[in-house]
Amino acid sequence: MSRPVPMVLGIDTGGTMSDTVLVSEDGRFVIGKAQTTPENEAIGILNSLRDAAKKWNMTVDEVAKSIRTIIYSGTIMLNRVLTREGLQPLGIITTAGFEDTLRMGRARQSWNTLSYAERLHAISHFHPEPLVPRNMIMGVRERILVTGVEMIPLYESEVEEAARKLIERGAKAIIIMFLNSWANPSHEIKAAEIVEKVAKEKGVSVPIFMSHRIAPVLGELRRLNAVVLQVYAAEPSREQFRKMEEAFRARGFKAPLYIFTNYGTVVPPTFERLIHTVTSGPSAGNVAVQYLANLYGLDYMVGTDVGGTSFDVTTVVARRPIMNPFTIVERYEAAVPSIATESIGAGTGSYIRVDPVTKSLRVGPDSAGYRIGVSWRDGGVETVTINDAMVILGYLNPNYFLGGEIKLDKDRALKEFERQVAQPLGIDVYEAAWGSYMMVADHMRLHLEGIVRGLGFSPENFYLVSYGGGGPSFVAAYTAGMRFAGVMVPEVAPAFSAWGTTLADIGIRAEKSLEAYVPPLPGVKPLGMAEMIMKGVAEMLKIKITGAAEMEGIRGLLSGQAINALNSAWKELRGYIEEEFKRAGLAGEITWRPAVRMLYAGMLDDIEVDAPAIEVDEGLLQKLCESFDNLFEKVYASAARSREFGYVVTRAILTGYMALRKPTLLEEKEETERIPENAFKGEREMYWNGKWYRASLYEMGLLRAGNRVKGPAIIEAPAATYVIPPGFSTRLDRRRIFWLEGGG
Repeated sequence: MSRPVPMVLGIDTGGTMSDTVLVSEDGRFVIGKAQTTPENEAIGILNSLRDAAKKWNMTVDEVAKSIRTIIYSGTIMLNRVLTREGLQPLGIITTAGFEDTLRMGRARQSWNTLSYAERLHAISHFHPEPLVPRNMIMGVRERILVTGVEMIPLYESEVEEAARKLIERGAKAIIIMFLNSWANPSHEIKAAEIVEKVAKEKGVSVPIFMSHRIAPVLGELRRLNAVVLQVYAAEPSREQFRKMEEAFRARGFKAPLYIFTNYGTVVPPTFERLIHTVTSGPSAGNVAVQYLANLYGLDYMVGTDVGGTSFDVTTVVARRPIMNPFTIVERYEAAVPSIATESIGAGTGSYIRVDPVTKSLRVGPDSAGYRIGVSWRDGGVETVTINDAMVILGYLNPNYFLGGEIKLDKDRALKEFERQVAQPLGIDVYEAAWGSYMMVADHMRLHLEGIVRGLGFSPENFYLVSYGGGGPSFVAAYTAGMRFAGVMVPEVAPAFSAWGTTLADIGIRAEKSLEAYVPPLPGVKPLGMAEMIMKGVAEMLKIKITGAAEMEGIRGLLSGQAINALNSAWKELRGYIEEEFKRAGLAGEITWRPAVRMLYAGMLDDIEVDAPAIEVDEGLLQKLCESFDNLFEKVYASAARSREFGYVVTRAILTGYMALRKPTLLEEKEETERIPENAFKGEREMYWNGKWYRASLYEMGLLRAGNRVKGPAIIEAPAATYVIPPGFSTRLDRRRIFWLEGGG
């Protein structure tokens, strides 16, 4: 095979590992892994890239010559919020009477990151501390109605006084958020002019951020959270990305750097709404799951990412991700769109402890992260972890962790596990390690099953994809008994999210709140709320309804209002997106993907629906409603449809795309089930469910398409270990995807 030519570099930095994937022009790929370096992420990324390049017998400098695109996803912004090391102090000028919006918060913010069990107990609920103290929030009188009409003019003198006080109190940036600025931003624009004038008079330079520029959507708390997080965590990241680009330039890279978004596209670091990239890592995994769904023709898939610190679950329904209109950032709910991902603190680095009072086993939710566990002496960890348990159980090869880059000490793991867990519980050390491993697997299984069944489906409806560095080590345990339609473990699993970043296009997404009512479609009799709305309109317009003609006229009137509202919103969003592409210096053809969020009138939860075109007329509006009906049936059930109530469009959405070259999975010819001799590495003792087994060992990269491995077995790769328990088997298909089978 010819020497590969690297084309795309995908990056995913987590709390434990920095993953890179190099993809060649012909679809070949190699994975690099290195420990994350939180103090300077570029160091860990270059170490990971060096690890990947080495597998193609290349240096980083050689790779740099041919790379055309660099795509980053990671946790820079999230970590800044978690550690409270963002830009501060910040000042806020808001509508009088809403100064305590951040402190009052919302009930959901006290439990939205808890497990389903913990959500039931009020003692577990607590609200996050606001990122902006109360003395840095000033209220001024003004009021714009939801219709966009000015009811109370802006009290400009109060804005001037508020700006002066905030600047004197040391505000490094000032946020302006008025109640209904999403409907009419004139008051925010005027207030920004006043703040700028005051700052100039005082001889200081203070950045000003307006909420209608960052999140022009209904709901003051989530909008304010979005702007605060943008200024507190995202704006400082621009400097981090600049340093990252400098590190790449110093190694000879000329390719542009893009940042992966929460919703599966990439944007330049200059993108105004950089908060749209705060949860990019989990979203990249979902994009890769979508790719497999389309490749294999599967409508329902669930992706499970086992990392060192967390277990993330994301779903694909009708070959589309479930999109949330808001993003949870360390319990703060922000008006930022994102692919739905549910996470719990359960990973391979989770700490294991014995409760001194109850003498019961506790796992996590805190983690050793990149320091692995007590089995790695250099990590300085004193508390045993799940990684230590897997070393003891024979799953991990102490001499092959990260391909042998890190040597693990099994004797130390045994000694500390005995002292910290086995002795306090009064059980055998191997039983203690097995119990710890299975406790984490049970947490994962309950979390996974809760999400699938919470969507109204059974596991049998879904194909599962297991990925992340710990996914192959746990997949047999956390899927046992759930009867998924199929369980897939990609060879690229350790860097699956990084690989997902390489599948995206440049895409800038913009949204705007609406409240557009669409009456029932022709042929559907209006009932309930629809009948009330239409009769109310008739009464307001003094139209006497004597038959179907009058009702049809009112239906046409309401539909026309919805058409005008949508056309106006998409025109505004298109202008914003074109402005952003121009600001980034990106020239080329833009492909538009319009969408809306809709619900049946009277319902609470809306769904994102693609629109067939950007210019709306009566025919397109009807197609939009029919698409919503079909999608609603797949997400929920046909019996729950309420077409006779009519529809409400709650949000206009528009994404502008510029295409990037993307890799494809390289396909091999499937051979016989017979395993090549050079793939067999010997045998190792493996503990499973109270018994020791002699497990066969295989090198993952040397297995060929069509090979079947029967358990007990362990398939090793430098960046992952795939555990095949007794009673299970796995088959490698032509796309280098392992299919796990068996287990009862």
